[in-house]
Amino acid sequence: MTSSAAPPSPASATTPAPLARRWRIGVDVGGTFTDLVAVPGDGRSHDLAHLVAHKVASTPQDPARAVEQGLRDLLGLGVAAADVASITHGTTIGLNAILQRRVARVAVLTSRGHRDLVHIGRARLPRSFDLHATPPRPVVDRDQVVEIDLRFTPDGAPVGASVTRDSVAYRAAREALVATAADAVTVCLVGGYAAPEREAELADLLAADLGVPVTSAGALWPEAGEYERTALAVLDAQIRPLMTSYLTSLRERVAGIGLTAPLFISTSNGGSVSFADAIARPVVTVLSGPASGVAAAGLLWPDTDLVTFDMGGTSSDIGVVGAGRPAVTTGTTIGDHPLTMPVVDVEAIGAGGGSVAWVDTSGEVAALRVGPRSVGAHPGPVAYGLGGTEPSLTDAYVHAGALADGAFLEGRMRLDAPAATAALTVLAEALDDDVPDASAAVDAALRTATAGMSTRVRTVLARHGEVPDAFTFVAFGGAGGTHSALLARDLGVRRVIVPTAAATFCALGAALAPVRRDLVRSLRARADEVGIAEISAVAGAVVAEALAWWHEQGAGADGDVVLAVDARYDGQPTTLTVEVLTGGTARLDADGVALPEPAALRAAFGQAHERYHGFADDGAPVLVEAVRVAVSGRQGEVRTRSGGRVLAEVGRRELRLDGRWHDAAVLAVVSGDEAADAPAAPGAGAAVAGPAVVEKGDTSVLVPPGWSVRVADSGDLLLAPVAPSNETDPLEVPRAVGA
Repeated sequence: MTSSAAPPSPASATTPAPLARRWRIGVDVGGTFTDLVAVPGDGRSHDLAHLVAHKVASTPQDPARAVEQGLRDLLGLGVAAADVASITHGTTIGLNAILQRRVARVAVLTSRGHRDLVHIGRARLPRSFDLHATPPRPVVDRDQVVEIDLRFTPDGAPVGASVTRDSVAYRAAREALVATAADAVTVCLVGGYAAPEREAELADLLAADLGVPVTSAGALWPEAGEYERTALAVLDAQIRPLMTSYLTSLRERVAGIGLTAPLFISTSNGGSVSFADAIARPVVTVLSGPASGVAAAGLLWPDTDLVTFDMGGTSSDIGVVGAGRPAVTTGTTIGDHPLTMPVVDVEAIGAGGGSVAWVDTSGEVAALRVGPRSVGAHPGPVAYGLGGTEPSLTDAYVHAGALADGAFLEGRMRLDAPAATAALTVLAEALDDDVPDASAAVDAALRTATAGMSTRVRTVLARHGEVPDAFTFVAFGGAGGTHSALLARDLGVRRVIVPTAAATFCALGAALAPVRRDLVRSLRARADEVGIAEISAVAGAVVAEALAWWHEQGAGADGDVVLAVDARYDGQPTTLTVEVLTGGTARLDADGVALPEPAALRAAFGQAHERYHGFADDGAPVLVEAVRVAVSGRQGEVRTRSGGRVLAEVGRRELRLDGRWHDAAVLAVVSGDEAADAPAAPGAGAAVAGPAVVEKGDTSVLVPPGWSVRVADSGDLLLAPVAPSNETDPLEVPRAVGA
């Protein structure tokens, strides 16, 4: 594997395996670095033992330029353009545009009497008992909302004016939309979810007459919930011009360097879609970056319950994987606005390597805080020597000995440890300590950051009815390996995996992402012998739509269909999403998928209800309010490294942990031949006890006292508490596929 933060020299390049003839390339654009991974394979399997990983500096003003440069570098590393099977690109451009309000001017066409819908929302304040709380800013201004005398009944029947180019109601609505000078338009009519085809016809008519993109909320996501459906469609319309321009430019740049492979875009559900589909529905891409890493963990360790810990420069992302399947939610938000489409459930924590350590003097006693503000890529941490003056977690790592000058990013970026210590000393003085000491500030910063992360992880798991000690951590991102054992120790987690390609793990997830789409259709029927006919009819229609889309993507015939329902007991205010059929078709050219019998459906709901709420009522009627279908491709076999890597001690240094200094081993992952002359190197698979620091090309892994680390056959690092002689070694539990 090759990993670098700058174009590699010939001496540092790794020649791919001779048998690797087809490559899947994944790209993940971050604020500081753009990560690329090329995975060789034969169309049926993927060989992670010979993947090529690469990093280039991001270019925020023109993100496609960094992607182009990174792809050129991969071609220079031996990835032949003619042998590239696919390129999958993950980007946060749409998300950042929404959060920073750098979006297109959008107008909304809605039913008469519903002009204030996006302002009323759900009539909730951010803090229910705060009389001074400010309501969230609406997704679109009121003067950008136009009404028309048209709505649909729950059965999809139109009520009101006819929609033709010559009708009075249509002409009035069209002229009012022209007056808004909008760059894009959203159509969201009352009951539009029940008649998505008719609402889409109106959207197409407006697009032809107005000459701007028009999004139909009912066609985009036909689910009941007028406010949520409108907000989703507005977000989609707001970023469509930007995403169309960016993706078109990206495709031209990719073609310009001789790459003709299909271009796919990562999506928020952990999958990917074609270039054309991403332009048509750009909102599906907004949370794709974090989702790719969680999905990759589920693919590599399908038989293990995981918590993913992705720690970058600005924040850390927490995800949950159960038996190889990432937890998915429809209740996330972007800023103040709901995103009701299924997305991989990722919780962002405002603590990353660049998070500022500062003193809060608002209370009676000065207290140290970490984040959420970050020093960013420029000027960055004080230790980078680029002009930064505010101490960050990275500076704390440098002072503590977890990061060392000369080893950071393989020596391509120098670290100024004295400058970091000086900034931390100033921080300690602000804490009113009798004897200001940088080490005391480091102790407080690490404790504070760990406590904040720990609290959020417990919250995420509690939402799923789980506790931390039942899970294995998978730590990735530039700082994931540095802090993961400290966090795991605080939570009682007994196993941590640091993947071989930790710093480019999200790009790896993009490379392996299957083509996937989620669809929904609302209804209201009882799960009994009478209602099952309506439920089956709706499910059949959604499955047919999913399969038609699948074939449009040109993704082949092999894949899976997952069918689920949103159900509740009669009288309950909320629903649970319950899977009723998984892997419904071995090939996606089958005729359809049949639902289970009503009794089986009610039993599945009862089991889910007991899991989440602690009880089930077998005698209560069960209502089904939505049918959900997910169609996805099969990812093929994943083959990892087959042994041959060991840990070798390459030095020693002082390491600050738990309020005191330790004499710690500095370890490197080397081949068995390279370790032959290292007397301190254990045998293959043997564990090394902490305190220690494992220095890799892409990250540094901290091993606290009382913990040990070893290299798995797959090349991943496994960390765990040192087991007593009468207990099973926790390091023996997780195994990657193909290991």
